[in-house]
Amino acid sequence: MSLTGPDGPPPAVGDQPTGAQPAVGQPTGAQPAVGQPTGAQPAVGQPTGAQPVDQQPGDQPAVGQPTGAQPVDQQPGDQQREWQRFHPLTPLLRGGVVALGVLGYVISGQLNRIFGADPDDPTQGHWGIAAVVLAVVVLGVIGFSAIAWRAASYRLGTTTVELRTGVFAKQHRQVRYDRIQAVDISRPLLAQLFGLSSVRVEAAGGSDSNIELAYLPKGEADALRADLTRRAGQAPSPTENGTQDTEEAPATPERLIAAIPAGRVWLATAMSFNSAVLIVTIPLLLGALVTGNLGLVPVVGPIALGSAGAQFGRLSSWMNFRVEAGSQAIRVRHGLTEQRTSTIPLHRIQAVEISQPALWRALEWWRIRVNVAGVHGEPGKQEDALIPVGTREEVLTILAAMGPRWSLPEVVEGLDAPGPSPSFVGVPPAARWLDPLSWKRIGYAETPTALLSRGGWLGRNVTLVPYARMQSLVLEQGPIERRLGLAGVRPISTHGSVRPAVRHLSLASANTLLVATADRARAARRAEADPTLVVEPTEPTSPQTPTAEQPALPFRDHGVDLSAPTSGQQDGETA
Repeated sequence: MSLTGPDGPPPAVGDQPTGAQPAVGQPTGAQPAVGQPTGAQPAVGQPTGAQPVDQQPGDQPAVGQPTGAQPVDQQPGDQQREWQRFHPLTPLLRGGVVALGVLGYVISGQLNRIFGADPDDPTQGHWGIAAVVLAVVVLGVIGFSAIAWRAASYRLGTTTVELRTGVFAKQHRQVRYDRIQAVDISRPLLAQLFGLSSVRVEAAGGSDSNIELAYLPKGEADALRADLTRRAGQAPSPTENGTQDTEEAPATPERLIAAIPAGRVWLATAMSFNSAVLIVTIPLLLGALVTGNLGLVPVVGPIALGSAGAQFGRLSSWMNFRVEAGSQAIRVRHGLTEQRTSTIPLHRIQAVEISQPALWRALEWWRIRVNVAGVHGEPGKQEDALIPVGTREEVLTILAAMGPRWSLPEVVEGLDAPGPSPSFVGVPPAARWLDPLSWKRIGYAETPTALLSRGGWLGRNVTLVPYARMQSLVLEQGPIERRLGLAGVRPISTHGSVRPAVRHLSLASANTLLVATADRARAARRAEADPTLVVEPTEPTSPQTPTAEQPALPFRDHGVDLSAPTSGQQDGETA
């Protein structure tokens, strides 16, 4: 008897696809072979409900992985994405930036020729030649940028964000989510015209570890920043038992806590040293041009242009300044010609300085600067200011949003007190030889969590460094201080504009402060590393003569490593 059906011979045993007709002698709705569970289709040894062995990876979980489970190092919904290109207008924007640079160079050369400062102008004063050179350079840059754009792409992996660039020399860069320090958004003027943004990912390891994803549509850039920030918060981190902890603390919605009006920005910009320089140099420059005294122009002209450029940069950076606070970070938005959005994680703030220039005292305006671990700002840009010009209420609100270790009553005392005050230890009268005007305000205050220092006479400042954020301590003594019996203690913080220091103390006070602060810093670091550890609080130190157990340090710069044991620790203990 022939077993051939209308569609040809039946498949061999083991090759019969799901839903095929049963073999002769097997009832309709064929039962499995002997020993195989009812309804099972997979091959021998494959779990019930698993896909065939030749299934493509990514369609179903791998063998041995539960159905529907994500990879071990992957959060739900964080599958690896496909490579994505940047916006097609990216070459045009990059060419526009170069055009502005070349245009600035050409104009500068022409002005130097007019003023007589650069007689070797390659264009010999011909604006037509300069325009042709500018067009050729810009077109060349746009053409090369178009080729580079086709070779550039990025994607979000399960554990890293990746960037591929390069035409002749290929480059593939990766940044792990657990190494991301901050994710910022930049919108230059040309990008704003087309609704595009640049996403900058700052990673631990310095500025060479950062990557820039430019340019993307505004909505896509905002979503990418939020996604990267979330993934960085969920990135696995080792725990004590060696497992991976991916639990993320719940974040609260951000709220606006400070906004600088345009009028305050204009007035604060006018009340600066550069404004005084412009008031002097502009009349001199105009007078030289009117009277024909061109010999004064090469001297006064660059000074006026430099001051005007600095004022415009400050005005452009401070406009539209907004500070928003969340449960884990503070977000700063600012900029006129270039809009920037910076995220500052609270746990990475290492030191804070609150300062007030002399001209702002009558208006009660203050500035807050911070040092942030792992973040290296671009040179020449004031990106370390949480608020460049704020009222007292705004400054105190920002400190309160930063947490209890920053919002201390001693901060207000340090801002207001013109001289000695209850919480601050002053300096001896010998300090008047070094600071005849501000020596009465110089001093320090010790709290259970931080060391504060203050200074200034016309312009005032208060610096705050938590003990747990100190990298090391240095005892400093210059030749004049040595003659006067004075010394200073400088806590070493991370890279940034805040330089904390306690100056002009008596040598005995400096020694006592150095040793006591080192002990407090070690205790704070141990308590932060192990929250279950109970650390006995120590009382603030007072100036005293060193004892036999606490010898005086020599008359030279002396550094203290906070990871080494001191009088308050047993040998072998580390912070």
